[in-house]
This record gives sequence, C-alpha cells and structure tokens, in this order.
Amino acid sequence: MKEIHSDINIVGGGLIGSITALCLSKLGFKVTILEKKPNFNCKNYKDQRTIAISEGTKIFFDKIGLWNEMKSLCQFIEKIKVIDRDLSNQLEFDNARRKSNLGYIIKNIDLLNLIYLKIKKNRNIKVINNIHIKDIQFDSEKIIICSESIKIISDLNIAADGKFSKVRKIFKTPYYSKNYNKNALVLTFTHSKDHKSTAFEFFYKNGPLAILPMKKTTKNFSSSIVWTHNSEYLEFLLELENKKLKTILNEKTQDCVGSINKIISKQIFPLNAHLNTRFFEKRTVYIGDSAHSFHPIAGQGWNLGINDLNNLYEIIKKYKSLGIELGNKSFCKEYQNKNFYNSYTLYQVTDKLDSIFKLQYPFIEKLRFFGISNINNFKKLKNKISDFAMRVN
Repeated sequence: MKEIHSDINIVGGGLIGSITALCLSKLGFKVTILEKKPNFNCKNYKDQRTIAISEGTKIFFDKIGLWNEMKSLCQFIEKIKVIDRDLSNQLEFDNARRKSNLGYIIKNIDLLNLIYLKIKKNRNIKVINNIHIKDIQFDSEKIIICSESIKIISDLNIAADGKFSKVRKIFKTPYYSKNYNKNALVLTFTHSKDHKSTAFEFFYKNGPLAILPMKKTTKNFSSSIVWTHNSEYLEFLLELENKKLKTILNEKTQDCVGSINKIISKQIFPLNAHLNTRFFEKRTVYIGDSAHSFHPIAGQGWNLGINDLNNLYEIIKKYKSLGIELGNKSFCKEYQNKNFYNSYTLYQVTDKLDSIFKLQYPFIEKLRFFGISNINNFKKLKNKISDFAMRVN
C-alpha cells in the first residue's frame, strides 16, 4: 500500500477545506487534501448559491493575503434592512461609525475558482482525488488515514468534510441535531431597481426571506433570494413557470428591488442544524460544517467556519514558533476552547430567533413591534447587533 507523508492532512476539498489548506501552506507546512470527487475543479459545479462574507471574515482574508484578489468579485453590503412582515415595521443597520461595510456577497463558484487556481500552483499542497476513507488509525505521534490503496500519515488531521462528515462517523463523535422540516429556496435574478448595496431580510410567519445584493449581470441589477418555507410549498413554487413564480416573488419582496425581470437559477435545500458535542478527536479537529451548521436566519454559518479557521491558524502559528508538535492533546483542547462556545451560542441564537419571528399571537406581535421600535432608538444596542452580524469586536 502506498504511503504519503504530510504535516497536515485535510479531509474535504470544498471551500472551507481548500481555504484551510491554502492558508496553512503559507506557514510552510506540507498539506494534503483528500477529496472524494474525481476532479478538483469547478467545471461541473452546479451550486449557484452566494456567500455572505462578514467584515470579520474579510479581515481574516486580508491577513492571509487573499482579499486583494477577492474584492473585485464581491458586491459590498452598505446597509441591511430587517422587516417584520411589512415595510411599516423595520430596522436599518449600517456601519458608518467604523467607516466600513456590513458585509460582502460573492458567488460560491467565483471564490472556488480563485482558491483552486492558487492551490494548483502551490508546491506545499498535494490534492488526492477520488479517495474514499475506510479507516483512521493513530498512535502517540501520528494519525493515519486509510483508503483502499493509500495511507496518508500526518501530525494533524482536519475534518472539513461537511454536515455528514465521514470522519465524524468513523470516530463516532456525538452531536446534537435539529430538523426544521422546512426547505430553503435559493434564487438568483435580475430586477428593475438598483439595490443600492442594501440587503433585506423579511420575517414572515413561515420563515425568513432574505434578498442579498449581487454584482450586475450583463449590465442588469442582480440579487439572490434565500426563502425559508414549508417543503411542499417550495416544491410547488419550483414547478411553476417563471412568469407565475415572479408574480409571487414580487409580492413577497414588496418592491424593495423593483420588479423581477429574469430568474437566472433556482434550487432547493433542506433546512437543518447540528452541533458536535466536541470539536476534536485523536489528532483531529473539526472545522466548518463538519463541526456545526445553523438555521440560515442570521446568515453567519459560513463565517463561523472561517472564524474556526482563524483560531486554528493562530494556534498553529503559535505552536510552530514555540517548536511544539501539532495535533497533541493540548493542541486539540485549545482549539476546542477557542471555538465551541461561539458555535453553541450561534446555534441557540438562530434557533430562538426563528421561533420568535414565527409566533403569531397578538401579544407577541405587539412585543416584536415594540422591540424593533426601541432598537431603532437605542444606538448602542443597534451597534452591538451590527458587530455581532459582522463578527468583529
């Protein structure tokens, strides 16, 4: 059986896994990426979703030297309007006090293309495709990932293999999970009005509807929608001809971006959340969706994965400067301590927010209206909410 030696092994070559490989290779480590897909490219990539990058994530990308190339692919978010049912009851956020944006929107495929091109030119990164993990072995100094024909021997293993992590399954790491019994409809579309770099989030009784501004598509104003609703209803919408679907969407978006001209893409994704009870095993740490996933109501799940990576990056840099081996017990526990509480907090916050905005009792509706009105008049609280959304201190 062929043996491959590396300093750090990463299971999963999606966005989080590939960005992790790129930034850790900059510290001088030899990194392997194990990817079950047969090709490491975007040619057959069908996911048309966008990513909302927080200001905190942008700061990290700037730190590792990625932001200068990314920013031309991004549409910045200058304002966010949060609307409870209709435009008469809304909150508006901006970040004028920090002289920066609230966030940035980029297409998944655009970011993947940029990262994959950089990885192909990086001599410290070896990508192994079409690999299926059969077993994980370890001793006091190394961890060994086994497939049918290859053993990858490393100091540290990073699980970046998504919600249904094979690594988590092999280790039998316990986790909490919640199925919301709903789906999210994701659309990209062109529209008649300039979005003016503003994101909107409507809270309806069956779930939130977010409008995220995008860069222009062939000189047309462009945005994406993420709409949470009952699975049956969204399946019904997906089957409608676009003319009828546009009529429904125009009603729900309340003319915030004008009329919808053309639907470019539409997809449905199941809505669920999970949280590992711990973020490490023997010489292994979980990152991104392999560790946690959340209700999309706050749009922060992916950014928290990058926050995991930021903390991991700083821990690895510290251990390297001190000449201490990666992957030992104290290393893994430090990673756990840096990341678990943030994930637990976001898991609870997003779950409770979803419950609150779905309630229909008159008293609760009045309480929500009172709360939004008071937040609008309480600048310090608005700033704290804004900082939470941007994940900055």
